Amino acid sequence: MTPPVATETTGVAAEVLSADDRRFEAMRKGDWAALDRALADDLTYVHSTARLETKAEHIANLRAGKPHYRGIAPRDRRVRVNGGVGIVNGVSDMHVERDGKENRFTVRYRA
Repeated sequence: MTPPVATETTGVAAEVLSADDRRFEAMRKGDWAALDRALADDLTYVHSTARLETKAEHIANLRAGKPHYRGIAPRDRRVRVNGGVGIVNGVSDMHVERDGKENRFTVRYRA
């Protein structure tokens, strides 16, 4: 039997969205301690370019400004909670700076 899956933005699903917001805010503000707490130790981060990074590589590159997130605006998010795991699928408008060049783009993501 499959356990129920929550898709509302109340209760646990709201907590999952809040965690997603905190992760994005830590990336934007350069709060590396908060980002370290927000990310799983076994993280595999997949960039929109398909480049893969471990948690340590991801945080190190962000610390070095590769890229620097100027703005992150998530939208159209859907939360699923199954047991002790929450998953967010969404769209985010990104504003980044890398090597002195600004870029804006939209991504689909799963966290």
